[in-house]
Amino acid sequence: MPPGPSVRVLLFNPDRPATRPAIDWIVERQRHARVIVPPSLWRPELLPARALHEPFLPADSDAALQATELSASLSPHRGGAGIVVEATILALLEGGAVIAADTGMFRDLIPLSSWSMNLPERPTDGLLVQHLGIAGRVREAWSDASGEALDAILSADAPRLARAARARRLRARRDGPDRFGRLAKKSAGLRPAVVYLDLLASPGAGTAAFADRLRLLDRTRALSLLSVAAAVFI
Repeated sequence: MPPGPSVRVLLFNPDRPATRPAIDWIVERQRHARVIVPPSLWRPELLPARALHEPFLPADSDAALQATELSASLSPHRGGAGIVVEATILALLEGGAVIAADTGMFRDLIPLSSWSMNLPERPTDGLLVQHLGIAGRVREAWSDASGEALDAILSADAPRLARAARARRLRARRDGPDRFGRLAKKSAGLRPAVVYLDLLASPGAGTAAFADRLRLLDRTRALSLLSVAAAVFI
């Protein structure tokens, strides 16, 4: 069976609705992808009319429910940080990349970041498209790290959880530059380019509320959530 379309998850700050140029860029250059809009952003007042049609679509009901419930356990305060958690969960569940359409959201991504790259200026459209494809393969590449992360969370053993989180940060610092090195040899500048998003990095990852949510899931689905996703700023 041939693979399905690539998955992208749209991310922007609800206080700064998505702009028509950003939406047009996605339509033109990601038209063959499924562009999922998180539940908190699938609202006509936040989206240009073009974003209410293909390739944009709402998350399916099961994924939307899990994104809403899990994000509440990790980030009880809504707004930008809560939207980042929602988008990350959807990208992990669907095996996709996050399209960050608002560079002003970089600070909101920091609580989930295990590695990031900044650049002096915006990359070319060709490089952005290429690296969105690379970002879409990050979850699969990190799937081997999911088991230890999940078991550490469910163990409620704080030192074990801290060791697992540190090991993932160290791996991310090696993996990110290797995978995204064509954007730049090193991270430098003020414009955010790529962020690795990891639920294990969240301050809420060690809470009983998050562990209880994970216990309710099929293990295969829980393992998907404990991989890593990547966000690319367009």
